[in-house]
Amino acid sequence: MARQGLSKDSVVRAAVCLIEEKGFQQFSMGKLAARLHVKTASLYNHIESLEKLLECIGGEAVRRLVWLENQAIAGKRGEEALFALAEAYRAFAREHCELYRVIMAFPKWNNPALEQEAGEIVTPILKVLSGYGLTEMQQFHWQRVLRAVMGGFAFHEQSGGFAHFPADRDESFRIAVRCVADGLQRAGGGDGEDGKGNFI
Repeated sequence: MARQGLSKDSVVRAAVCLIEEKGFQQFSMGKLAARLHVKTASLYNHIESLEKLLECIGGEAVRRLVWLENQAIAGKRGEEALFALAEAYRAFAREHCELYRVIMAFPKWNNPALEQEAGEIVTPILKVLSGYGLTEMQQFHWQRVLRAVMGGFAFHEQSGGFAHFPADRDESFRIAVRCVADGLQRAGGGDGEDGKGNFI
């Protein structure tokens, strides 16, 4: 019988909190059960398996990131949208680094549902890139470049890789995004707007 007050949603929320606090690599059903003060077997009254739980956690991580992306670019166009998107993505990867690690682990899990959900992360990015006059294939390449800059920079920050010099890291990040912006303009001949000055 399922424990009163415990549900699938509450189990997933507790798992997300545990991963953020202790780290994705340290997560286990046993530790989650201890956090919820139940026996490990009791969790299976609410979730089918560890794989299914990770799928739910991954979906929640994606939804949080996509929400931040869309909030960042709402009402913006051109480079304003590009820089706002980059800051939001970096902030998520830096402040929720363990959830970002969950997302980055998707390819290893061979889970089609998660792979499809992860595709939603790219939608706001392609929306921003669509105003730069790029071909479809160029957009695919440049979203990879932009994601590498945003996520890679955040991972280096988390590991202490940028602690050796006194230069401001925020300024370094803006320079990195500026390089992407300049590259986009050269590649597509656009500036993030359509011919009427509207963000696409």
